[in-house]
Amino acid sequence: MQLVERHIIQRNHPHYQEIDQLCFAAKNLYNYANFHIRQSFIFAQKYLDYNCLAKQLKSTEPYQSLPGKVSQQVLLGLHRNWLSFFAAIKAYTEDKSKFLGRPKLPKYKHKEKGRHLLVYTAQAVSKPKMKAGVIHLSQTQIYIPTKVEYVHLNQV
Repeated sequence: MQLVERHIIQRNHPHYQEIDQLCFAAKNLYNYANFHIRQSFIFAQKYLDYNCLAKQLKSTEPYQSLPGKVSQQVLLGLHRNWLSFFAAIKAYTEDKSKFLGRPKLPKYKHKEKGRHLLVYTAQAVSKPKMKAGVIHLSQTQIYIPTKVEYVHLNQV
């Protein structure tokens, strides 16, 4: 059994603006990385995997606008999307009747309205604050009271 604690952040919540800015920065990194992968795939017929991409983007502004562990999670999510695309292409070549059309490349998120999921792993959360019963997301001013112990925390 897995313990889940849910906190709903609505527009009038004090942390909403900061979380929205972080999600916007995550979207920018997602689109930036997706652009690099698409260009490599289309023009060089080469897929840039997570490790290669992380190495290339580590010194860029979109990558550094988020905490390192969060940026890694964004790139891992994009990597999973591309692996799903390749699996869909393989399934499509085996049996086209299962599909309405050829699978398409992972798309970009909307430039202004788009947001991307933020994943803070246990490594990106302050351990001393967790012991005090508060989740503090690294490089933010976000403090959320919690009943979850640090040893049981997987991601926020």
